[in-house]
Amino acid sequence: MNDTAGGATGQRDSLLQRIDTALKNANQKIASFGVVIMLAIGILNLVDIIIFRWLLNAPITGSNELFSTLFSVAIASVLASGLSQRANLEVDLLSGVLSERQQSVLRAIGAFLYLFLIVCLAVAVFDQLVLSYERGMETPIRQWKLWPFYTVIFILFLLCIPAQAVAALDLAGRVGRPVRSTLVIGGGTLLALAAVVAAISLPRPAFQSDMLTASVIVIVLVWGALLFYVPLAAVLGGVAMLGITATFGPNAAFNIAGSETLGLLRSSDLGVIPYFLLMGGFAIAGGMSNDIYRFAHALFAPFRGGLALATIGGCAGFGALTGSSMATIISIGTAAYPEMTSRGYARPLVSGVIAAGGTLGQLIPPSTVVVIYALLVEESIGAMYLAILVPAVITVICYAAVVLIWVAANKNAAPSGGRWDRRELRESAAVCLPVFLMFATVMGSIFFGIMTATEAASLGAVFAFVVALWRRKLSNGAFWSIAAAATRSTSMIYFMIIGALIITFFLASTSLLQTITDGVVGLGLPTWAVLSLMVAFYILIGAFMDSTTVMMITASTSAAIVQALGFDLLWWGVIMVLLVELGVLTPPFGINIFILKSIAPDLSVGTAYRGVIPFVLIDLLKIVFLIAFPALVLWIPGIN
Repeated sequence: MNDTAGGATGQRDSLLQRIDTALKNANQKIASFGVVIMLAIGILNLVDIIIFRWLLNAPITGSNELFSTLFSVAIASVLASGLSQRANLEVDLLSGVLSERQQSVLRAIGAFLYLFLIVCLAVAVFDQLVLSYERGMETPIRQWKLWPFYTVIFILFLLCIPAQAVAALDLAGRVGRPVRSTLVIGGGTLLALAAVVAAISLPRPAFQSDMLTASVIVIVLVWGALLFYVPLAAVLGGVAMLGITATFGPNAAFNIAGSETLGLLRSSDLGVIPYFLLMGGFAIAGGMSNDIYRFAHALFAPFRGGLALATIGGCAGFGALTGSSMATIISIGTAAYPEMTSRGYARPLVSGVIAAGGTLGQLIPPSTVVVIYALLVEESIGAMYLAILVPAVITVICYAAVVLIWVAANKNAAPSGGRWDRRELRESAAVCLPVFLMFATVMGSIFFGIMTATEAASLGAVFAFVVALWRRKLSNGAFWSIAAAATRSTSMIYFMIIGALIITFFLASTSLLQTITDGVVGLGLPTWAVLSLMVAFYILIGAFMDSTTVMMITASTSAAIVQALGFDLLWWGVIMVLLVELGVLTPPFGINIFILKSIAPDLSVGTAYRGVIPFVLIDLLKIVFLIAFPALVLWIPGIN
């Protein structure tokens, strides 16, 4: 009897694995085609800008419509691949409290809730497709019908359903007996959702006359669901749709979800994310990250602690390629940690430099967190990138100062410097020219208004692609590996932002944001006291959650409060990014510490915390300085 049950379980697992593998392969091929379309659009943009705009003064008519239609299809083509790769973001705060089985149950429930959201989004996109067909909606210049593009997007959303369904079934099957656990967890979750939807919408929306209460319940549900391993995208989008259903009805929920989803896919502003992800992938494959570290090492060789300074410089340069704190720590830390420890650097200094340097990945453009903030509060992405440049430079200087003071106070913390190897310095600088040229071209084109942020990002992606191709680094499947990594991150980010936009719409419609703002202002506290409380809140929450999660959940609310106090949203966006990045260094959790621990198993957490404390203190002083002198943040955007 047991052998029969075990055989059935094995067959079921084997079948699910075969289906999962087939879906992954098919979705990855579709996603790779989407990446090729993105690069083709990027090249076409450059041709339009350089040849037709600059030389001929005759830009391609309706080029923005070409971008909004074809690019939306390209983005939709990568979504299912991300789900097949299990690309989602969750908060893990209960691992020390719950057993592994309990965590598995909660993750399986979260996966089914995510499946519910994706089905709802597919239905919502279909509704918009039907509406565009019935109304004959078309682009204003070229007068292309929208419904054919929406049809393709709808089909691509349908592909997301089996991808997430397999992920949910896989997680449920790991809990216990696969069939029984799947029926109990999956069936129970979906039945409970159906009961909730019926209770809040029939015969009429339950909170139609009390929308403020509904919005408070939604906020509580968001934070509660996050604690119990529900993916962030499912939390934001799913809870928001339930809130809209409870206040405006199910038709409104689908209409809002569909319009926000298609609006986001057609948004040229958010195109910076996949393009910068591709730029980072091609740059790493082309060896540009190693070039930066080599040049920084040669530049700081004469200084005591020169390798630590080179690591700060390498993190800054790598951040300018990828816009990711995690990627910065893993890539630079993998090379820097063994190099510094083998040369006698004190482990607290080593860990502090790498963990703090990792935050530069989100402070130096192209930062994904900056893009998310700009999108949620409707600020210019290009202006945000310019605003964060001076604070980023100040941060690099501050971190270098910490290293210099540390090694001056404790000469045993790092070996003394040597002599400049002028030949190595010249050669490493020459090899780094593509990096310098790419960064200067991308940021310069934004600063001088030559290109939009998305056009500049596409330039960066094409530039890095050409460098990697020229260096013959895209053979043996490297191109497709880069495409897979970029599609995984793009899918995760787009689903999260879809959820964030839906919940932002809901909170604004129910007047909760205005109520919170009026309440804070009505307290009569001095402005500095309100800012101090907000700073303390973000430092605290940043210690528990990554910067993307914090930004998605709180950006709209905090921006409303800050704007009511009379502050500039560009300035607050920069301060907010600095605060959440400070949080990832702050004990007792400090996400960057644990990322570093994953690549340096011999490093104790206590040693790492001792290492980051000087950097945390200098970060606090820097934030106070930028709050006291906001002109430092607004200076470059003001010139532009």
